[in-house]
Amino acid sequence: MKMTNELVRNAVTENDREIINWRVMHAPREVVFEAWRNPEQLASWWGPNGFTNTFQTFEFEQGGQWEFVMHGPDGTDYKNKSEFTVIEAPERVVFKHLNGPHFQMTAIFEEVDANNTKLTWRMLFDTAKEFEMVKSYAVEGNEQNFDRLQALLLEQRG
Repeated sequence: MKMTNELVRNAVTENDREIINWRVMHAPREVVFEAWRNPEQLASWWGPNGFTNTFQTFEFEQGGQWEFVMHGPDGTDYKNKSEFTVIEAPERVVFKHLNGPHFQMTAIFEEVDANNTKLTWRMLFDTAKEFEMVKSYAVEGNEQNFDRLQALLLEQRG
């Protein structure tokens, strides 16, 4: 199935506080969802190019905590603390990013067909100011996240 670049990825700002990215992943929905549920898989692809992760806490359940450090390619460490608020396997994951910038991330997993999943990320920031601070790099950073996830999925498929 050949897809145009427009069908494979898209990023828009919905309003003055929200970023939406989506990508069709070439894997079944359950496999894409598992890449979120499994902390070893998640740590391997989460973040923009060149970043690595060290997870301290990963409680993949409603009310569960997710604490980790993203290690930037320049050696800078970025501490992250989030709380999962909704987990509906394999359709949706929602978490609140509790340290700055403050936002709610909703990941939606939609089955396109048996071998393809549309993954949509909706980042809703608490304030327009926080949105303005990160929009210049968040859209591209999310696209790099999708690239890394797709690479993991293709590697798993063999």
